[in-house]
Amino acid sequence: METEHAPPSRQVSGSPGDHWLLTITMKLYKSLSVIVFLLIFRLLLPAGVCAGSGGSQAAQYRIEAERWAEAGAMFRDDPHWLGGDGAATVDLGDGRVLWLFGDSFVDVSGRGERSSATLVRNSIADQKGYDPTSAEMRFFWGNDANEPAAFFKRRGDTWFWPASGIVVGRHLLVFLMKIQPADNDLGFEPIGWRAAWIDNIQARPDGWHLTWLISPQQQGLVAGIGTPVLKDGYLHVFAANGRDGKVYLVRWPEAAVRKGDLTTPRWWTGKAGGWVDIKVTAMPPAPVFKDGQMEFSVSYHSNIKRYIRVQTRSFLNPCLSISTAPVLTGPWTRAACFFSPPEQDEPDLLIYAGKHHPVLTGTDMVFSYVVNTTNADRLVADMQLYYPVMIRGWIVRPSEAGHQMP
Repeated sequence: METEHAPPSRQVSGSPGDHWLLTITMKLYKSLSVIVFLLIFRLLLPAGVCAGSGGSQAAQYRIEAERWAEAGAMFRDDPHWLGGDGAATVDLGDGRVLWLFGDSFVDVSGRGERSSATLVRNSIADQKGYDPTSAEMRFFWGNDANEPAAFFKRRGDTWFWPASGIVVGRHLLVFLMKIQPADNDLGFEPIGWRAAWIDNIQARPDGWHLTWLISPQQQGLVAGIGTPVLKDGYLHVFAANGRDGKVYLVRWPEAAVRKGDLTTPRWWTGKAGGWVDIKVTAMPPAPVFKDGQMEFSVSYHSNIKRYIRVQTRSFLNPCLSISTAPVLTGPWTRAACFFSPPEQDEPDLLIYAGKHHPVLTGTDMVFSYVVNTTNADRLVADMQLYYPVMIRGWIVRPSEAGHQMP
């Protein structure tokens, strides 16, 4: 295993002019990279009608939701961190929440303007307090030669986009998508996943000790998407290949994970085969659902005694949708829309990364999504874009339709 320390949190030296050439390149790259990234992972899934058409079980429950601007304000208090996508959360305990972001704008000048910002491949935030309307937020990124850099730093020509994380025992496990340049029309490609292991999560993130775990690869599948789930003595993790909507499930014994050992994965191959070591049996994994994306969330809702999967549906219909299942292996209901982002009517906007954040309080359920744009100039100038958009909601039965938040 290779061990390294997380880099310092901030570097605010240097002048805005030093970043101008990089900023011009960054603007053009960013407007295209998000489109390409989402296309490569096939987020263009069939659009659905934003109504309760999710199957008999899904029709028994639905979510009413509304914009929660007060919760989103916490992302805008730092003049150095100017937006990021992804936006996955991890409960660190003791009132702390870790946020994982993909490509992020960092303005070392502190002017709060993206025209002087640098694009880093990933960043994180440490939220203190579970209620986002009153929580304190601190953002962290890396430092490379006095320039902002990714928190999970590049390794040669490859870089990482965070996928998910979970605390197991006293350690934090973070799953990351591994990306490299490629000689194709896209210019890059996903080549697998890595797992980062932090053993001192009580410290500030700029003092974390980070170890790269051995991460067994499986036929190009990216493990760690969605939300890791500890259940019945095993850590369950979702995986996908990015070429279609099929999502698979892999698990490790919790006892092994507590030691930082991910070398013995067992893949779900269906009811007939169960959980197997694919390298030994040569059995292919079986998808647990076929309408997935690379960004979604899964959590257990005790009130309805079912797992809930939340994601944005597609580019053509970027509603937030819900699917449910009695167990992680399914069967999962067809995804049904429950919230239509008002931004979807603007032709140059992209809406993605819909997620549920059960660790957050202040309302029954908290969701988020990201709004980006195909217009490079607008991305830099419009500070309403590229911050997580927060939504609050609640589960209702059909007879309770029209219920309002207290």
